[in-house]
Amino acid sequence: MSSSQGMRPVLAVLFATVVMIGGGATAAASPAPTADPAQSAAPGVRDVDWHDATLPLPPVGSCPRNTVDFTDGEGRVDDSIYRFTPDREIHYADVTGEGVTDALIFMDCGPPASEYSTSLIGMTTRADGTVRALGTVVSTGVWTHQPTDVAVHGGLMAVTITDIETDRTWIQYYRWAASARAFVRVG
Repeated sequence: MSSSQGMRPVLAVLFATVVMIGGGATAAASPAPTADPAQSAAPGVRDVDWHDATLPLPPVGSCPRNTVDFTDGEGRVDDSIYRFTPDREIHYADVTGEGVTDALIFMDCGPPASEYSTSLIGMTTRADGTVRALGTVVSTGVWTHQPTDVAVHGGLMAVTITDIETDRTWIQYYRWAASARAFVRVG
């Protein structure tokens, strides 16, 4: 006898028991369905189409704070080209300690036909889903020293800086300072 045939009598007894227990009872009102929190929550940073959006950016290298229209990860304002750093992922973590996921983005900027400065910037969304800039986490001021990776633990950001001329790397630590409403270097 197969295992499925052996289970049929057990399932029949179980079904009969359920029917007998509930057979004489009146139906209780079932609770009203609740909204799925994932569907009712305001859009967050993971819902933003970053590479094809209009974004309010903090300063990126020598490029000033601007609102930039991105198409395929690149946007232009006056004589500055802003672009998402190629081959760098967007990192998601609560970096402000407010219980909301924020985005850490590697962003390049510079004039056309030149070397770009790379910065790590922090972005978030408001309760209504609109994007806002938190600020620049790190912009080294030397175009050959670029942030190339970030790890976040408990709001502390460990940012790998790479000297692209020598391939030397080091770590710098940053944290969100709520009182200053800015990222600050620590350690």
